[in-house]
Amino acid sequence: MDNRLPYLLTLLPPLPEPGEPLGITLAEAIGRLRQQGGRDLEALAEALEAEALLRESLEEWVLGPPGSRMVPAALPAPLRAHFDEARVASLAEDAWVDAVWKAWFDLVADAGRSSGSRLLPRWAAWESGLRQRLAANRGASRAESPPAGPDGDDAPDLGRLLAAWDTARERGREGKGLAAAMEAERLLEQGRLEFLDREAPRYSFTVDELAAYLLKLRLLERQRRQEPARGRELLRRAASL
Repeated sequence: MDNRLPYLLTLLPPLPEPGEPLGITLAEAIGRLRQQGGRDLEALAEALEAEALLRESLEEWVLGPPGSRMVPAALPAPLRAHFDEARVASLAEDAWVDAVWKAWFDLVADAGRSSGSRLLPRWAAWESGLRQRLAANRGASRAESPPAGPDGDDAPDLGRLLAAWDTARERGREGKGLAAAMEAERLLEQGRLEFLDREAPRYSFTVDELAAYLLKLRLLERQRRQEPARGRELLRRAASL
């Protein structure tokens, strides 16, 4: 067993239930991870840290005019390569954004392989599949059949989660409004947490337990950042389908 992991996992406070105060931020947890040293843990830290920079860059490049858009130097090279004016101009916006996120999921999977994590490549594939299914379902009209999902062990799990999400979305169309849209989002977040719980049991003191902790903390932070404006955006998207 890697002696760094039991020590690090005992330094990290227990994660709360959704909606309760957090005892640590993701940035603080990554800082503690880096204190343990090692290229394997650094790769994990860089992959998770890159997401915030990636979101900022995507927003700037989607909203900003060509020629005025910058890319943070700290963004890892596999991601930075996608922020090229010629490449962006050659693709539809949705296709370009999908390619950028695929590159990030690939980065996380690579970090998992370099750190010996079985979880991270599986999580990256599962989360990427969920993202694709959500995009396909949002693009399908009500008269169409639900899009086919990916093959593999996790496809039934994704199918159940998408069915629950689609039911909540339908309630939003039927006039339930903001509450239904937020319920659909809550179901997705709960499904993500359950996937991590299933894939990485607690008290194993492995890199998978550490990775699951960080990914759960990422989700809990994101939930706390959600504001009424986010709910209104969810409602607008649900009502437009």
